[in-house]
Amino acid sequence: MPETDHPLFVTLKVEDRTVLQNVVSQYSTIESDIKMISIVDPSREDVNSLSVDVSDVTEKQWEALEVAHELGHYSTQRGGNLTDIADALGISKSAASQRLRAAEGKIMSAILGAARIRGREAV
Repeated sequence: MPETDHPLFVTLKVEDRTVLQNVVSQYSTIESDIKMISIVDPSREDVNSLSVDVSDVTEKQWEALEVAHELGHYSTQRGGNLTDIADALGISKSAASQRLRAAEGKIMSAILGAARIRGREAV
């Protein structure tokens, strides 16, 4: 894979384990660096996973989220206030707040949208 390319993550929905075995068998013959990350069986009651598309979050918004997380902004015992985050990013407190709110809004919309879709598929 060229250095400028980013990996792609693909989610498949298959009807049963036999189909999954065929898919795995086929992709294992391809000369590429393909790795299976996870298999989820939604019929199990203890499984509660959700895939969300967060591709709308910009690079600067991701950076703000990462800094906020590293500083403990999202911890139960909250750390990393907006001033700390802004200082770490080298931007104004207002700009830090805007980036975080925009990113959080996009992520929440993606989560809630995916949950709605998942709820319709379960019916």
